[in-house]
Amino acid sequence: MADFQASVVLPRNRETSFRFLRQPANFLKLFPEDVTNNLDVKLPDTLSKGAVLEFNIRAMGNHFHIVHEIIGLVENERIVAQQVKGPFKLWIHQQLFTDAPQDETLLTNVIQFEPPGGLMGFIVTRKLITEQLTKWIGHGHELLRESLAKTPS
Repeated sequence: MADFQASVVLPRNRETSFRFLRQPANFLKLFPEDVTNNLDVKLPDTLSKGAVLEFNIRAMGNHFHIVHEIIGLVENERIVAQQVKGPFKLWIHQQLFTDAPQDETLLTNVIQFEPPGGLMGFIVTRKLITEQLTKWIGHGHELLRESLAKTPS
């Protein structure tokens, strides 16, 4: 199993940041538009424990249909999504919210994953996944910062 972690300070308090990321469309902003394919996306109105997110993603030259379930949600503290269908042997994505100075929020994304098996696993390695996550989450953090800066408290 591999772990990936990245953090960003968001320009709103924890409650506002949590409420923003509880909206599935904002949750998907962590990934660049050229990766997410909004066709046939099925998202709940808001994230809650047991909610299911279905979406298509284009990555590494392939299209994938992925289903995540929200397996944990603690108001203003954490959102945990687990892949229940998709290419990975394991994928758990935690978003952790903590207070930061100046009424801001430290958002930490922790992703535990196991690369795919079979032939795909020879190409889609831990190293490649980590490189892609570094790029995607870094870009997503900037989008979140910009979006939240425009969102009223």
